[in-house]
Amino acid sequence: MGHCLNWLFGRGASVASGLTWTVPKEWESLGRVEVIGKIKRDLSLKMDEATTSVYRKFLSILAKKTQAEWRHRFITTNWDYLLQKTIDEKPDEELPWRLADNWVYHLNGTIESLPDNSQRSPFLLESDPSDQRIVSFEANDAYNKMIWDDLFIVIGMSFECQIDKGLLGALRRVEDDMPVGGSRWLILDSSRQTLERVAQNIRSALPRSKIKTVQNRFESWVDSEMLELIDLGIMIA
Repeated sequence: MGHCLNWLFGRGASVASGLTWTVPKEWESLGRVEVIGKIKRDLSLKMDEATTSVYRKFLSILAKKTQAEWRHRFITTNWDYLLQKTIDEKPDEELPWRLADNWVYHLNGTIESLPDNSQRSPFLLESDPSDQRIVSFEANDAYNKMIWDDLFIVIGMSFECQIDKGLLGALRRVEDDMPVGGSRWLILDSSRQTLERVAQNIRSALPRSKIKTVQNRFESWVDSEMLELIDLGIMIA
């Protein structure tokens, strides 16, 4: 059986693609349903202005250099679907054939509209309490795979809002019994303070985990061909 590297993408990956849009503070006084509608409309427009070049290079490197026994799984808390769009647009010969799944798990919902969204995660706001998350096939499937794995990379995700902290809380509940309890984590962010906060959040949930931090932007790390993955034995030099 092969090994799987779980990639957890937060806002830092979207920023690397030129998608710097954030929810305006003046929307805080609006109703939840209205805010979600506005987010879907505005973010869809901003996605049209973004580039997928970073994701294209990222996928190409994985396709060329991943060791035969390794697979990749992509999980995000972002609402945009730039990574999925890149996967869908790339010719088959340029895609990492070693993907564990051919889709991106969106734990907090997505602005993408599909013919059948019945199995997708509901749309969640950063301001939502943790109990706003309800069971969905998508999030449940991702979680049930994560708890059996022991290697994770966090790209620009802070686990600061209650919704995202809930994910670590769910992992904490099984950490004594599942491989995730002794997992290894590589955290990438351009901010040293953010790296320290993320490491502490993970360590609090999974005290037996081993954590390494890399202070860098996602696009710069991709340009360097993600050398830490060679040290981990995931990619060839």
